[in-house]
Amino acid sequence: MQSNGWELALTWNDQVGKVGYAIGFTLVDARTKITKYPNDAQIIDRKNSDGNMEYVPYNGRYMGDIWGFETIGIAKTDEEMQAHLATTDQSQIGSKWGAGDIMYRDINGDGKITTGSNTVGDPGDRKIIGNETPRYQVGITLGTDWNGFDFRAFFQGVCKRDIWLDGNFFWGVVDGGIWQSIGYKEHFDYFRAEGDDMGANLNAYFPKPHFDANAEKNHKTQSGYLQSAAYLRLKNLQIGYTLPNQLTSKIGLSKVRVFFSGDNLFTISSIFGIFDPEAVGGAWGAGKIYPLSRTLSCGVNVSF
Repeated sequence: MQSNGWELALTWNDQVGKVGYAIGFTLVDARTKITKYPNDAQIIDRKNSDGNMEYVPYNGRYMGDIWGFETIGIAKTDEEMQAHLATTDQSQIGSKWGAGDIMYRDINGDGKITTGSNTVGDPGDRKIIGNETPRYQVGITLGTDWNGFDFRAFFQGVCKRDIWLDGNFFWGVVDGGIWQSIGYKEHFDYFRAEGDDMGANLNAYFPKPHFDANAEKNHKTQSGYLQSAAYLRLKNLQIGYTLPNQLTSKIGLSKVRVFFSGDNLFTISSIFGIFDPEAVGGAWGAGKIYPLSRTLSCGVNVSF
């Protein structure tokens, strides 16, 4: 493998009258490319021992590349789906297509949706739709002090990262049936046709749910549900006050500082609601991992 990257670090410290301030900025980026791997056929992915798909290295592949189909959208009526199927055969990736199901784009123009021979030379209707490598990682430090008061804030983030989320935490309804499906409030934005008891939802985010193996046809890795894991998070905030030396020296102390500190106070991200952009993994599926904690604390620093 060959890795290339760069790092930029800028800092500024100054004082205006009694106000001191400091600004720090870092920006880091790196990519890793596979230069040699015994995969002459350039196979894209395969099933592992658990039955899940895993990416296969091949010469020229950037680590983190995501191959997937291109999403046209959700068919709002059976007629719309049938019109799509008249020019694009989707039978090789699913059956019983109708209103509420996904329409995929025929990228190679052969009139059907397939994975081809699952190689770089013949990927069927898949293409590289994103990369899960965190790109342009940023850190921002702000600080100021005045008359014994001090303020510090540290922001951390990633400017560009694609992520494919799968499983019941993302889709809600999966092919494991009702016993493996989940119903968070975000999952209720699913397709419902006119006349549905819960009310129609033709412009839904999620496709029509299928409580059987047929659900997988709508859950193929695809551009329409690729998530952005870019974020900016306030990792730490501290506000403190140092007591005057005239006061602390009278009791034999050189410095006394009281402070409030908060960790992970807020995050700006467009990732799907229940996920944390820094905790998307998990051995049992996407998002099935302990989330980062928001911590509030206060204390006193005493120097003798």
